[in-house]
Amino acid sequence: MISRNLFQGGMINIVSFLGLFIGAASIVLSIAVLNGFQNVLGDETKKLYGDYILLDTNEDSVRNIDSDFKYSPFSQEEFFVLKGNKQSLIKLKTVFTDQIDNFYDLDRLNSNSLGNSDIIIGKSLAEKMSINIGDSISIYDTNLAVNNVTIIPHKKLFVKDIYNNRILRSDEFLAFNSFDKNNLPNEFTGIEILGNIESLSGKYSEDKLISWKDRNKQLFDATEIEKKITFFTLFLIIIVASFNLSSSIVQISTKKTREMAILNAFGMTERKISMVFLTYGYLLSLTAIIGGVLLSSLLIILQNQFGFIMLNPEFYLVEKLPMKIGFKEISLLISFSIIIVGIFASLPLMIMKKINPIILINKNI
Repeated sequence: MISRNLFQGGMINIVSFLGLFIGAASIVLSIAVLNGFQNVLGDETKKLYGDYILLDTNEDSVRNIDSDFKYSPFSQEEFFVLKGNKQSLIKLKTVFTDQIDNFYDLDRLNSNSLGNSDIIIGKSLAEKMSINIGDSISIYDTNLAVNNVTIIPHKKLFVKDIYNNRILRSDEFLAFNSFDKNNLPNEFTGIEILGNIESLSGKYSEDKLISWKDRNKQLFDATEIEKKITFFTLFLIIIVASFNLSSSIVQISTKKTREMAILNAFGMTERKISMVFLTYGYLLSLTAIIGGVLLSSLLIILQNQFGFIMLNPEFYLVEKLPMKIGFKEISLLISFSIIIVGIFASLPLMIMKKINPIILINKNI
């Protein structure tokens, strides 16, 4: 009898259940979307910069790189680019010709081979300066000291191709050129590497072997902060729902004082009676939270499989909404939820410790 009535908490129970369910589902879906776009950020960044950069560029460093790795030595300098009456500041990355397609993934308009007098520019830069494939542009060193009688040295390059990669506005400032094999630089700016570099990590210090995340630390840290803010903001839904659960337990315990007193009089301790209500609170809350996690996980799988939420790639870089959730995020959600639910479910139980069975029985007879 008491077991059947105990789980009849009325509207407050429904509100608590829905709050916990919606809160858990909202957190999982929101974090999954942020993770998805963070992966897009990583994938697009690696197309231009690789997984790691090695800043120790002597000959021994190149020999230390295992043949299993893809790697690309490069030199990078800043130049002003001039076309007609328009100019812009660019970073010119000079690489070996064969690495343009073997290492970098530039999403080029065509696949023409690149000579040392050619340049590949980004789509945004081409649109900004009205440059087309086949046009010639002039580049000027940014370190020149200019006066009224100076003839500014420049280099003329032909636009061989245009690539598209809008992450970090890269295609607005990053351009590619190829080395003149008869006139290689004495030292490279760095060596970009694709792959797992565990075999190299012991040979170089952290300031010499830098990951793509560290190269774009500010942006990556910003996305991590955004994930944390989203998590704790939406977690307020679970906190409010847990408060409603506490009210539900108070309501039920108030209605069942007679039954509780009788059980207490027959030898059932206050601790055991409290455990009944605590178990009730956890069963209700965990059912709602796990249900929300399972539903949101199913939606993530369906989205990744079928892509029913489509995006405009001109604005979002991808055609379908990217979603990814990991075991770590789900574990944190459930762990925090268990703690919060335990706190709010325990508060009403403090009142039950003051139960006097004789007084309550006489009051309810």
